[in-house]
Amino acid sequence: MSIMFDDFKEQVRSQANIVDIVSEYVPLKKRGSSYWGCCPFHGEKTPSFSVSPDKNFFYCFGCHAGGDIFSFIMKIENCTFQEALKILANKLGIPIPEREKTRQEIEREKEAKEIIAANELATRFYQACLAKSEYGRIAQKYLAGRGITPEIIEKFSIGVSLPVYTSLVKALGKRGCREELLIKAGLALKGRSGAYDKFRGRVMIPIEDARGHVVGFGGRTLEQNAETAKYMNTAETEWFNKRTLLFGLHAAFKEIKKRRQAIIVEGYMDAISLHAAGIDWAVASMGTAFSAEQAKLLARVCDEVVFSYDSDEAGLRADIRAVSIARAAGLKVKVLSVPDGKDPDEFVRKHGTDAYLKLIENASDGFDFQMRQTIAQNNVSNLAGKVEAVSKILPFLLECKNDIEVAGHISRLAQLLTIDESLIMSEYRKLARKSGRREPVTPLPQQKTVRAAGAEDEAERQLLNILAKNLRLLLLYRDKIEQAGFTSPEHEEIYNALAEQLAKSPDGDAASELFRSLNPQAAAEFAAIMAKNVQPGDEEKLIEDCIRTMNKGKLEALYEKHRLLADEYERLGDSRFLQELAESQKIKDAIKNLY
Repeated sequence: MSIMFDDFKEQVRSQANIVDIVSEYVPLKKRGSSYWGCCPFHGEKTPSFSVSPDKNFFYCFGCHAGGDIFSFIMKIENCTFQEALKILANKLGIPIPEREKTRQEIEREKEAKEIIAANELATRFYQACLAKSEYGRIAQKYLAGRGITPEIIEKFSIGVSLPVYTSLVKALGKRGCREELLIKAGLALKGRSGAYDKFRGRVMIPIEDARGHVVGFGGRTLEQNAETAKYMNTAETEWFNKRTLLFGLHAAFKEIKKRRQAIIVEGYMDAISLHAAGIDWAVASMGTAFSAEQAKLLARVCDEVVFSYDSDEAGLRADIRAVSIARAAGLKVKVLSVPDGKDPDEFVRKHGTDAYLKLIENASDGFDFQMRQTIAQNNVSNLAGKVEAVSKILPFLLECKNDIEVAGHISRLAQLLTIDESLIMSEYRKLARKSGRREPVTPLPQQKTVRAAGAEDEAERQLLNILAKNLRLLLLYRDKIEQAGFTSPEHEEIYNALAEQLAKSPDGDAASELFRSLNPQAAAEFAAIMAKNVQPGDEEKLIEDCIRTMNKGKLEALYEKHRLLADEYERLGDSRFLQELAESQKIKDAIKNLY
């Protein structure tokens, strides 16, 4: 099956004309050797979205989205690679190879379709109850009181379950839904005399997956008593797993893609209220802890998330964990603080849309939020409290993408706790070594971090561009490249992925494979690298020049490190400054020898 699948994948790739496929979604005009249009992944009026038929990939110079034809379909359709492959195959009329399924698999697929169909029928039944029943009028009054308009009711297919035991079971039974199926779907419960409705006397909110299929329900009670649970959800099943779902994603999908940002709230009523207020790029994690699966769903359609959980203690703890999970998926993270301990629903109904938009605008950086909340949870008026706070914050620093970011956060942390930066840096280094992370280049925290020179960064990009087009050159220059090393974590990840691709298939399409294996930042950087037009010439000579420039940048950074140390030791009257001066001179000579 693997060989058959690879052949099928290559057949789709070779027959898919990227210009023709992208043109179905974006109007394109030819300019030079490329085609240009307005990017479908962020709002713009001046075209910065480029499609290259020769290189068989796309790149936006505005939002930096890029990749091959599979990457495009995955982003535009919000689907997995396998789903994108099938979409393209259907567009091209290529038969999709299917392995023979087991009896159990056939039964499971059939049951899944029946459960989705039952959920769709239940949705329509609940909607009819809201629109036509006496109890529905009570629910309409409740929804209107929360600022939920008829348009929002229709957008989210909101309905109501009647306060009787078997209304849904009987109604769906007449449509051919077996009681066993309704129980398995989570719509009914098993009783002594047969199945009865699980949801009764509640506002019913269908929960859809990313493709718009109803996979479960949330119900908000209309009764005002302590004995009845305020909210009730479909129980976890193989079809309804809250870790893999985000409430409202299907409704918010277009706006999230346009803004490249998603607002994440805890409950579905918070999300619905924000949509009612015109903030229609909000989704909800439905009260569960934000998961890696949810982060990956969002990373496919946006660059930044803003967490807007409740401001109580539980909400703040959830925010701290969620920031790390979102960052791991390659997302930029902000945290919105709702004043007076209110939840988003309460705040937006009381203060209005503009006030909430202001909160979004002033949302805290994710790491800064983690740092401040951790400090607030410890008594930092004494040394023991400060030590405890630092020990809890250090793991967050390991999540940073580069040394410059680490140094900046350590400087900020030192200011907040009035602790010497060098002490925090020392503890960070110990933790970094223990976790296997590369230590920061900067030897002393009060010194300026030396950024990679522009020429060095450009050399790394040019080198990767050449290697991606001719993987066999990597074999020839592997030792020299790895000795020089990369200053950018994204460039290092791209190089490692190219090396892996070389081991698998030296003659394969490296660019297409890489777009699916890299993290979002590295994939965006690789798209930018492939968009560059490297001047034609002797590839081996170009590689030698790139490696020389990379070595020069590495030596210059090393020289600066030892020079600064020499200055510091001399200022302190430490005789080790002579050793550092000698080392600086040795490095200076090595730079001259490069040329």
